[in-house]
Amino acid sequence: MSGLLAPMRRLVTRRSWLDRNGSLLIVWMSATAVCVIVLLLLVTLLVDMLVTRGVLESNRVHGLAPPGTEVEAGLWVQVVRFGQLPAWAWLQPFAASIPILQTTSGALSILILLTLLTVVCFSYSRNRARVYSARSARDLATWLRSSIHRQTLRLGPSDLTGHRYQTALAHFVDDAESIREAAAEWRWRFVRSVILLPVLTICILAIDVRLGLECLIPTVACWFVYRYERQQGSKKRQISESHADTEVRFLAEALKQTRLVRGYSMEDFEQTLFNRHLERMTDQSRTGRRLERAALSTARLVTWSGLTLVILLVALRVTSAVSPLPLANAVAMLVALGLFAIELNSWDRLLQLRTELEVSGDRIYRYLDEIPEVGQAVGAKFIEPVTKSIVLEAVHYQQLGHQLLRGVDLRIEAKTEVALVSLDPLLPRTVAYLLPRFIEPTRGRVMYDGEDIAWGTLESIRTETLYVGAEDPVLSGSILDNILCGDSRYSVQDAIEAAKLVHAHTFISRLPQGYETMLGEHGEQLDAGAMFRLGLARAALRDPAVMIIEEPKGGLDEDTKSLIDDAYQRLSATRTMIYLPGRLSTSRRCDQVVLLHDGIVEAVGTHQELTKMSEVFRHWDYLTFNTFSRRSRRLQQV
Repeated sequence: MSGLLAPMRRLVTRRSWLDRNGSLLIVWMSATAVCVIVLLLLVTLLVDMLVTRGVLESNRVHGLAPPGTEVEAGLWVQVVRFGQLPAWAWLQPFAASIPILQTTSGALSILILLTLLTVVCFSYSRNRARVYSARSARDLATWLRSSIHRQTLRLGPSDLTGHRYQTALAHFVDDAESIREAAAEWRWRFVRSVILLPVLTICILAIDVRLGLECLIPTVACWFVYRYERQQGSKKRQISESHADTEVRFLAEALKQTRLVRGYSMEDFEQTLFNRHLERMTDQSRTGRRLERAALSTARLVTWSGLTLVILLVALRVTSAVSPLPLANAVAMLVALGLFAIELNSWDRLLQLRTELEVSGDRIYRYLDEIPEVGQAVGAKFIEPVTKSIVLEAVHYQQLGHQLLRGVDLRIEAKTEVALVSLDPLLPRTVAYLLPRFIEPTRGRVMYDGEDIAWGTLESIRTETLYVGAEDPVLSGSILDNILCGDSRYSVQDAIEAAKLVHAHTFISRLPQGYETMLGEHGEQLDAGAMFRLGLARAALRDPAVMIIEEPKGGLDEDTKSLIDDAYQRLSATRTMIYLPGRLSTSRRCDQVVLLHDGIVEAVGTHQELTKMSEVFRHWDYLTFNTFSRRSRRLQQV
């Protein structure tokens, strides 16, 4: 139970009730409760005036008329009738201070006007409470989305398969919105019930304690029975529907048996079997609806019985020969009991909303409570840019229960070009993600010039090891924003020079506003080649010692390919280049091609050497670069 309550406690904190929106929600709902009290008082006065017709025997109003006659006294009638009660002590000075209340027509007019104004105030305060509840829920959803964004920044770099992005997207869009809608309604209903139910109970008991208890007990009992019967009916319907679904699945399986049926001439047998299950499905569905209707009928019968009992109790009290209850008080009590029943009935919705909040909140907080795979060690030191070699020593890596690397030993010399390839595209990406410490080895070490990068600062490692992804999205901003990324160390001229280095300057200059052209959802849309060169420019600007490049699998024309090859030539002159190749020319240009298979390094050599010595590599080469494979990828893009 505590596990379920934890998300609710985190979503609706004590502090949230004390902030501006929470406080104003309580204030306006309290104003609504005051309006309910005033409305009950006005209803009592109005009904009593209609019953007495605003006249009083003269012997009860001294000096106004001869004894035995009737005098029009307006609200003074109610002063005489209720003035001795503590709850009505305010009535006499109120009637005495306003002369118009001393006439029947004037008192009725004022009471009706006050009733209308009270209803308006009730509606207004109720709506304002909903507004502040919605604002509080909106703030909660905004905070959750900010937390999801921060957590995604922490967890996202280790997302090899993209599942974390999909999870974060579902939390960010669906779960946060579900919580906003449910929290807005739940807060409002909760505060309304917490305030109005006690107020209405006090009002009912203030009218008549004994009668109030006699009416409240059956009202609450009827609500419990109604709720229980409705839940039981719903459960019985769901059970019957589950049986019907089983029959439906069996009938669906029969649709796949046509060849068998026709081949063995068993049409009559199959039809008999089909009709039997179809009849069972219909019976189960019909039974479920019948059971639910029966339960609802029982619930309605109990409700009407309770209502009849309450009205009977009130009527008997009104017509009692001993201290009868005034009709006006009886009407006010029935109104208060009706409002009380409405508030009780809203608890079902309140519990449903609570469940929605707990389920959605649990999903979000499970994500927010995940510990990032990579963290900076205490006392981490600065890692110098690679000048000698990168070494992977007996590296193992496991994610989501899958052992991806099983002891990889690999040495990459500085300022060389290396391609990582495999029949499983996840293996080269795993090795590539280890170098900038997007992920950590389960076992083993990754060393830069003999230094274990696990003990280095993330900033020093990621400054000198940049990853250019094949599907890196553009930022919502200008071309210049996408290259500079808000880094004040670089100028516009630096960005232009980096773009020129990777042959991106030409296509940027052709855009409507050049480097100020806006990209993203409402800006220019770039093709795959332009986006890839933009990513190369972003990385080249920062001049890293190691550049990891995951090439697009397609979507590049011949001119773009030539420009990219020349860009590689320029970039490789001063740094270590590691490719996850998508083109044959890239694989062939590398000093080494590392073939990963079954979690280990299967072979290392040039493209030509591996073609001769490795059957696995030849298979990879054929699957990746043969004519039919390329044509299939082009068709998929189209």
